[in-house]
Amino acid sequence: MIPFGPWLPDHPSLGHPGVLELENAFPAARGFRAVRAPTQITEPALLVSATQYGVAEPDANMPRIRGIFSTVSVNSGTLETNVFVGTSGALYKVDATTNKFSPWNYSATTLLQNSDPTYNNVTRWNFAEFATTTGPRKVYAAGGAQQTLQVFDSNGSTAPTSVTNGPNPVHLCVVGRFLVCGNTSVSEGQVRWSQIDDAESWTEGTNQAGSQILPDASEITGMVGGETGLILTRDGLYRLTYVGAPLVMTFDKVSNRGCDFTGSIASLSSDDVFFLSEDGFQRYRGGVVENIGAEAVNEFFFTDFDRNYSGDLACVIDPANDLVIWSYGSYGGNTTNNRLLAYNYVLGTWGIATMAHDTIGLARQLGKTLEQLDSADAVNYQGRIATQVSTLSNSGSAAVRLEEMTTTLDSARFAGGPAIVTLAVRAYNGPNEFDFSSALTSLDGDTLPLTLTTGEFEPAEKQHVLIRAVMPHIEATDTNANVTCAVGGRSRQINPLTFNDPASVNDSNIIPARRSSRYFALRFTATGDWSQAFGFSYDGTAQGRR
Repeated sequence: MIPFGPWLPDHPSLGHPGVLELENAFPAARGFRAVRAPTQITEPALLVSATQYGVAEPDANMPRIRGIFSTVSVNSGTLETNVFVGTSGALYKVDATTNKFSPWNYSATTLLQNSDPTYNNVTRWNFAEFATTTGPRKVYAAGGAQQTLQVFDSNGSTAPTSVTNGPNPVHLCVVGRFLVCGNTSVSEGQVRWSQIDDAESWTEGTNQAGSQILPDASEITGMVGGETGLILTRDGLYRLTYVGAPLVMTFDKVSNRGCDFTGSIASLSSDDVFFLSEDGFQRYRGGVVENIGAEAVNEFFFTDFDRNYSGDLACVIDPANDLVIWSYGSYGGNTTNNRLLAYNYVLGTWGIATMAHDTIGLARQLGKTLEQLDSADAVNYQGRIATQVSTLSNSGSAAVRLEEMTTTLDSARFAGGPAIVTLAVRAYNGPNEFDFSSALTSLDGDTLPLTLTTGEFEPAEKQHVLIRAVMPHIEATDTNANVTCAVGGRSRQINPLTFNDPASVNDSNIIPARRSSRYFALRFTATGDWSQAFGFSYDGTAQGRR
């Protein structure tokens, strides 16, 4: 068997050590594993007060989600999780019973007694959870330099309020016993920290609260917390260290290579951070910055990346699969993100998938019982986003049969507690053709179709070869899978590479082929429930020199 090898789109084709073209596969220890389509984990409906009738009704036009955050706590031995999202004008929690987005002041039986706060043109929400040594845990939300820092209880019991005399930050994190904010309305290069052990008190000079404008940084593009912090700017990286009074915090520049794209940052710790610069994908680890995308995916990315939507760039760590995943929009008229570029930080290999979405995040699942699945809201678990009016009842939900579910009952999304990769999408909602709203999804749906093209190889040096058959080594979890291969070839490197029509694998795991050439490449496709793609074998015979 010839292993597929890593996906390296930036390498030249001839003598390529792996895969030149890839679609809908993430890296694995051997080859690639399948990626599943998004499936709903929330109803795409926003509960609002209907002022005319005095009852709550769905709003089919909830703006796109621009931030996802979740919390977990143990209450009397029971694990409790909460999920929160932010849009351009509001913050919402997910009702654990109905799986719908809800304002804090919503009541199913009465009108809103108070109005939730609203915001103007927030392009990105950043969240951090902070607890004093004696007080409750709270969530803090930064909506940008035009919006005061917001706070609410981590269990969602209180509506968001503005932090009195708090900053207006773009970024925030927790460093030691301080809440730290960056890129404020005062300066794009300002770092400001709260009083010690008190994230709602910001009077500078009191209880060690203070601020610092970085003198040689044009803009803070991200922050990572921990016992020490990492401040990412366009002009370099700074380690933030608590040293106590009178200095309180010190800033040490640890790299002149900076982060140019807000939203491209994800971390395993403040000493192990991934981000994107104008010269490619970077990993800061142990005081050293490594260009992990060099001669691998950097050239492909910047050719594919639509900079008109760079503000929607997002990044998250998938701890269950050792992946860091960048979400972005590619060229081609997209008005939302459509790519997931994945890097396995253990193996050092890459993968990619294509699916329309708004942003990416991690959400701890609320958990469901079998009884709760048998409800009017069970459309959440069918494994597909409803797109046809005919599939819905009058209430906008669909009945679910176990045999129709693409999500297994032992999935983490039903268990409650585990943090899984979550996509925000625009989903169908309502009886009218254009009724769409925002929903959260997980990657638990139908398996996405694979396309994989190998680099060019020369089976016999200086000789033409007749390839008669190809044997794919692509596994599936169901017999509905179909694997095809098209054989490409050319006699000279200056000639165009052309492919035969694809042929399907037969019952003997053989794909018939007949192609004579000197240089070959193979294009595989897999549909249905394929699971792993390892490599291939081929049957060929040398034809002599020409």
